[in-house]
Amino acid sequence: MAAVPRRSFELRLGVLVSLLVLAGNVLAVSSRLGFLHKPKQVKELDHWHYLEMAKGPEGKPELTHQSTYCWRVFVPFLARLLSRAGLSPNLAFFLITNISLLGFLLALWAYLGALDFPLADRLAGLALVGLTQGAVRWYEYQYWMTDPTSLFLLVLAFLLIRQGRTAALYPVSALAAFVREHNAVVFPYYFLNAQKGGVPLARAALGTAAIAALPVAILVGLRMIIVPSQPADLLADLADTMGFRWRHRVDQPYQLTVGSLGVIFPLLVLFPARIPALARRHYDQLAVVAFFYGLLAIANNTEREIAYALPVLLPAALRQLGDFAREARLPAPPLLVLAVALQLLFFFEQRFLESGSSMYQPTNWTVVGAMGLFWLAAQAALLWRRARRD
Repeated sequence: MAAVPRRSFELRLGVLVSLLVLAGNVLAVSSRLGFLHKPKQVKELDHWHYLEMAKGPEGKPELTHQSTYCWRVFVPFLARLLSRAGLSPNLAFFLITNISLLGFLLALWAYLGALDFPLADRLAGLALVGLTQGAVRWYEYQYWMTDPTSLFLLVLAFLLIRQGRTAALYPVSALAAFVREHNAVVFPYYFLNAQKGGVPLARAALGTAAIAALPVAILVGLRMIIVPSQPADLLADLADTMGFRWRHRVDQPYQLTVGSLGVIFPLLVLFPARIPALARRHYDQLAVVAFFYGLLAIANNTEREIAYALPVLLPAALRQLGDFAREARLPAPPLLVLAVALQLLFFFEQRFLESGSSMYQPTNWTVVGAMGLFWLAAQAALLWRRARRD
């Protein structure tokens, strides 16, 4: 009987912390731009496509039919329905985004619980993600995007796979196909996870095919029904994005690591020598990380793409911190507080109001210095403890 009150308490706590995370991010944006700011205040362009798509046939074709935006139909459709019910388009998108972000954070909270993390780790984990700009604050700034709903459905799929609730994956994956193509990563992950769990190859392949059949049909069908105003040119996108990255090559190491993940990155590499073995053991999760880092060859919104890998990267970072606490014989709670404090520093140093911030974050040496000192101090603590043991 005690398990039921505990689950109820944990759910209430998860809701409370998630709401606090959202409130903090809303405040961080609204203090600069005002509450429910207008589209023209955002110095980016992607949201204009979704705003026009939400108008239906009245939308500008040059925006509503541009790939790949034109195939992400669910969120604009839902915003259109809410607008017809009397809400302003901005309020409609704002509600969709924040309900989705709340779902994303709660699904992550439940996922960490399903992975058997203690309550303190789950609290810190939610705070770390809440202070990762590409996962939350960016969508309070550019709140007309499809990514929050996509992130929610992605973490929900990971949770369902962990819980063995395969039947529920069918509707979740089908809905995700109408939202954004990113969630297709769930299918190779499901297959590799089943293989790692000892499921025979043929059975794993058939199970994956069954789950993927309808979503893939939806993705293909949308591309057949909705003809873009200009055909997608993968080679041109590749050349454009890689050219951009080459021109900003000095800052790429920062953007691909600490600049997108903050303290989560140094936590991941607390034990560098163990990384190859961990990668071999958790190849299903490595595939997810490789997928989203691979997308950076054609997508220039670095921190937003990397945020999709958080369902893999966050648990790995928390495990590394737990291993560090045990091996260095240090209490875990202060370390978790320190990690959140460093992520808070990262949060306030990240740019988001300048034009092109979604594509380019110049190297911030305050962040690099803080994260570097944290990592070096951790290595020193491990060396000292090993020396004493020897």
